[in-house]
Amino acid sequence: MEIAVSDTVGPATEIRSQAELAADSGYETFWTQELIDIKDGITTATALGAWGIDLNIVVGLPSPYTRHPAMIATEACSVDDYADGRVAGLAVATSAPEVVQKLGIDMDRPIKRLSETHDILRDIVETGECTYDGEIYTLENWKLRNEFQGDVPLYVAGMGPKMQELAAVKFDGLWLPFNATVPFVADVVETGHDHLANFDRDPAEFLYALNIPTAVVDEDSDLSAAEQIEDVREFTAWHCCSDHIKPLVERAGVDYDIDALRAAVRNGDSATIREIVDREFLDVVAAVGSAEHVRDRYREYIDAGIECPVIYNYGPEEVKLRNIRELAPSKF
Repeated sequence: MEIAVSDTVGPATEIRSQAELAADSGYETFWTQELIDIKDGITTATALGAWGIDLNIVVGLPSPYTRHPAMIATEACSVDDYADGRVAGLAVATSAPEVVQKLGIDMDRPIKRLSETHDILRDIVETGECTYDGEIYTLENWKLRNEFQGDVPLYVAGMGPKMQELAAVKFDGLWLPFNATVPFVADVVETGHDHLANFDRDPAEFLYALNIPTAVVDEDSDLSAAEQIEDVREFTAWHCCSDHIKPLVERAGVDYDIDALRAAVRNGDSATIREIVDREFLDVVAAVGSAEHVRDRYREYIDAGIECPVIYNYGPEEVKLRNIRELAPSKF
């Protein structure tokens, strides 16, 4: 088990502070990811490499809808150069449909696209070159002048049944999204072991990771407890407006009016958001509260089969840094 750190949206100074603290606190890896309208994961990974912080880097989450797989591989190899060989993984995802559609791109055949993306990435990562003739992508004699300095596992991010099966067939791990609940995670891991067995793959060589929105609360802070968790609450509200998240939350024992939540998010109605996404709600889709309570939530996910919980830092800088200190390897 390894706990990793990630910040998708914070300013560069905060990301650097978190990475430095993580390195000093015994963490091994920083996972980058992106919200296309705020930050991209390649640039953050490059900065982490150039800053020379003693952390490995999992580069994520470029989408083959916005980048050709050959360019994803080339960019990840560039990051590996800046990081002196500290790229420890490359994770891809489709990105959110609403984001891709804003760019005028049809999100067609996502499973096939990610399958072909894997094939191209695997060739380039392992051999430095690729010629490929697929249904979506063709590539003629693509060669890198640099090469990756070590083994680079390939991960895919997603949660649907077909994505789970694709991960088991081809990838080295599955990165589950924000607000996945413990019962859902347990099902995914159990089903995943069946898929891996069907394809004669060793579960010990396959990684399950999970983004966990986190806020360790300090009652002595100048910020109130409500202020310390507010960003995680609002992010959770936005994400739990999705139809595919609601069944996960309900299965964990919390029902909610998704239409009312959507209206509250759309209108910026914080009072209604707080009423719907109360502490019981947060406690099944995030990790907020005292340091020991948050560590217990992480243990629940670990017991369900998550081998790499990723601290998703979102909120005031003091909370982000506290999360890293209180979830350090020495605390478990």
